[in-house]
Amino acid sequence: MFIIINYVNSIFEQLPQTPEMAKLKQKMLSDMEKRYVQLIKEEQGQQQATANVLAEFGDLDSYFTKINLSTEESEVNETTLSWSKAEVEAFKTHRSRFSLAIAGGVWLILFAPVFSLLIQATVSFLPFFSSLDSMQVILFSLIPVLLLSALALSLFVTFGMKERAFNLEGKTISVDSLTQSELVQEKKEYQPQFTKGITTGILFCIVGVVFLLLSLLFVQSTPLWSLIFLLSFVSIGVFLFIFFGIIYATYDKLLSIGDYAPKKVASERLTTNVANIIFPLATGIYVISGLLFQTWSPGWMIFPILGIGFGLFAAVAENTSLFYPKKAKK
Repeated sequence: MFIIINYVNSIFEQLPQTPEMAKLKQKMLSDMEKRYVQLIKEEQGQQQATANVLAEFGDLDSYFTKINLSTEESEVNETTLSWSKAEVEAFKTHRSRFSLAIAGGVWLILFAPVFSLLIQATVSFLPFFSSLDSMQVILFSLIPVLLLSALALSLFVTFGMKERAFNLEGKTISVDSLTQSELVQEKKEYQPQFTKGITTGILFCIVGVVFLLLSLLFVQSTPLWSLIFLLSFVSIGVFLFIFFGIIYATYDKLLSIGDYAPKKVASERLTTNVANIIFPLATGIYVISGLLFQTWSPGWMIFPILGIGFGLFAAVAENTSLFYPKKAKK
């Protein structure tokens, strides 16, 4: 029996490590063990019984057919990552930091102009700037914008690479039933916090618009303060949208629901592959035809036509199972 177990382990090491494959492995071991015990009862030796069992169950495709499991399902599972509880927790920890970094980076980009506007709005009150002309003040005010934008870019690159390390592009996540139930409960408990975060973000954006209108009405000297108030409040609102949105999307990604459902991911993978072909091809046709036949003016029509056609194709791909591999019935 030890030889049989090693044989099964060697087979399933080459297959996608999913819960379905784990169940199949256990079923195959169980069936082989039953057959082995039956042959031993028929007074066959251990070596002969082992050889007969391996001969009967050696063809994996035949075994799949016997239990009505198509190899097509195995192909589908190649795009499914089977994660353990530890991997799920590691991803959640990463996403909590990722959400803070991305939201913080966007906030830095939106808030950076506030420093520039503050310098320009208060230049008359700062002795240091009194000797500078207007162009020099504008150039000096761009320094904090560039510094904060560089900091934001570093956050995007650093945490974007960490996100890519999980290799989730075009793939779905599969977890065991216990972990799935825990994630469903965690998402349910997070829902009120998510709602409060989004609501608070909306309020900040509304307050920003209110301050914009009030400053336009009562602060007649310069419109800079209007933009300062608007960007200050809107940047906080956008920070809340992104931070809570990424955390909420993490549960959808782990549960493979919503925008991360297998059908949705498969359609996006298809449309991305098609777009990577047709759009560069269309650009090449436009450039070549323009250079050879001087069709620059009417030739640009290819892009809106292609955009509309591709949008229709993406909608069809998303709402039909034509391009999505179907699992065989069990």
